[in-house]
Amino acid sequence: MNKTWSNTLLVAYSHLPKIEKAIDFGVENLVNSGFRGVHFSNGVSNEQLYDKILKLIDEKRKIVNVCYLVDSGLNALKDNHRLLLELRYVYQKTIQEISTTHGIPMRTLYRKLEDALTRFQVELSRMGFDEEFLEKEYSSSPFISKIHNAVDTEKFNTAYK
Repeated sequence: MNKTWSNTLLVAYSHLPKIEKAIDFGVENLVNSGFRGVHFSNGVSNEQLYDKILKLIDEKRKIVNVCYLVDSGLNALKDNHRLLLELRYVYQKTIQEISTTHGIPMRTLYRKLEDALTRFQVELSRMGFDEEFLEKEYSSSPFISKIHNAVDTEKFNTAYK
C-alpha cells in the first residue's frame, strides 16, 4: 500500500471532529431547508434534496470507518510504534517536540516514524484495507480526497514537519 493512504488516514483521523461537525451542519441545514420548503424556491426538487442528505450521511459512514481503520491499525502495532504515530498525528506534535520530550535524536526519530508508518500500512493491508480498497472507498469523498491529494502531492507530509 502506498504510504500516502496511511498518512491520509492518520491525518483525517486527527481532523475527524471538524469533518464530523461539517457533515452534521450540512445535514441539519438541508433537513431544515426541506421543512421550510426553501429548496423549492432555489429550484431543488425533493429528490435532489434527499440525494444530497443521503450523500452526506454516506460521508459520515466513511468518517466512522476511518476511525475504525485507524484505531484497528494503531492497536495492532507495538507500543513504541503506536506511541510515535499517536504523538505525531493524533496529538499533532512536531518532530522537534517529540525529539526533545522523548530524548530521541532527530535522525533516529525520522527513521522510527518511517518504520512506524510502514508497519501501520502493513497492518492495514493485512486487515484487507489495501490501496485498492482505500482508493475505491475514499477517492470520491470530498473530505478525505482533499487530504489525500495534499498528502499525495507532498503539500502535506506530516511525517516530516
